[in-house]
Parts: sequence; structure tokens; C-alpha cells
Amino acid sequence: MITRKEQAMKTRLSYIAALFVIMTAGTAFAQYPEDFTKDQADSTISVRRSEISRLEADLKATNDAIAKANSDLQTRMAENTKCKDDLYALCGTDRNGFNAYRERLARSEQELNALRSLSATQLGVEKGRVDALETEIRYLRGQKLVLIPDHRSRVTALSNGFIQMKRGMVPANMMYTVGTWRENRDCLWNIAKKPEIYNDPFAWPKIWRANTDQIRNPDLIYPGQQLTIPKSEVTESDKDLTGYRHRRR
Repeated sequence: MITRKEQAMKTRLSYIAALFVIMTAGTAFAQYPEDFTKDQADSTISVRRSEISRLEADLKATNDAIAKANSDLQTRMAENTKCKDDLYALCGTDRNGFNAYRERLARSEQELNALRSLSATQLGVEKGRVDALETEIRYLRGQKLVLIPDHRSRVTALSNGFIQMKRGMVPANMMYTVGTWRENRDCLWNIAKKPEIYNDPFAWPKIWRANTDQIRNPDLIYPGQQLTIPKSEVTESDKDLTGYRHRRR
């Protein structure tokens, strides 16, 4: 099968050959003197015919080269297709599965870029999207198609970018200065209940465990104490009272 480019080349060479014959013939006639003899005319015609023959030979050689190049191209394309099909089979899939994997990978990369443009607070609101992306990354990493070098490098970059983003979701710890009971009603329960802390009084053990170096009895805290407030997400384990000992002094 001859491509459009090859066909255009063939046509262009034909036009060049024809134009050469017309131009040289016209020039010859214009320059021939009136006493031009038959022998001279025959010699000139012979020369022109030789030139035409050479051009035709060159044209044929060009066409043959084009045909061979096109045949070689088709052979290489067929071999390339077979190599791809063999690769898909080794990964337990086919061309459709390969394309579907790449589409999912591209969507995950786009989603990561979108999430990374959000602030830590906004990421907290979009936790569902973050969790969904994490699940998708696990899927991509678990498929045999990840063994393809291009996929492996992209999935690795995706995983690393996700980890960095998730680390940014956890703000740095803050410090809280304990006030008096009379003025501030400060105790671990009330501190944890503050909107700027956890907005959840049941999360008070999280504060207690982060400050065991200065809180021996979680029922007793004192004005002026500097408490570390971990700003990571509150989980059920943070509310666990295991190890709690009620002490009176």
C-alpha cells in the first residue's frame, strides 16, 4: 500500500521528467539554426531519448525503493503489533485492558493534581475523594500492567505524590496554655470540646496521651501548663480510655 506522501513523490517525479523533455525540446528547437541537418537532428533526438531513458530508469528505481520501503514498514508494523499483543498476554490482558488501565492512571494523575491544589482544611472536607484516590492507587499498583516501565514510573510518581499530599493534610501540632477553672473552665474534656481543638469532648484522651510527661492524672491539670495538641484526625482509638487511672489528691 502506497501512502499519500509516496504517491505524491511518484507523481512529482513524473511531472519533472515530462517537464524536462518539454523544456529541453523547446530550447533545442529555439536554438537550432536554419541549416540544421538531418544527421544533427537524429543525433540530438538520440541524446534526448537517452536522457529520457535515464529519467525513466531513475523513476523506476525510485518507485521500487518506495515499494520496498512500504513493504518493510508494513512488516515492522505487523511485528510491532505482535510484540504488543504478546506483552498484553504476559500481563493477563489485551489491548482494551491496556488502554483502560492507562485511562485510569491518567484520571488518577489528574485527580492528584486537583487535590494537591487544595489547602489542608479543604482536603479534610474532601476526605472522601482522598480515600477514593488511595483505593485507586492500590488498584493500579496491584495490576500486572504496572510492570511496564512507563506505567511503573508513573504509578511510583503518583504514589509518592499522594503520600506527600497526605502528609500535608495533618497540620503541625499546636500548643494550648491551660487557663483557670473559675475563668476558663479548663479541663481536658472542655479543652477537647473547643471548636478550634477537636470539637469533640470525647477526644480528650488524645490530649492526655500527648502530654503524659506532665499530666500524671488526667483529672488534674493546672493553670499555665503548656499542652501539646496533636492536630491529626481524631480516630476511635484516640477516644479509647485504656490505661486511664482515676487518681485523687
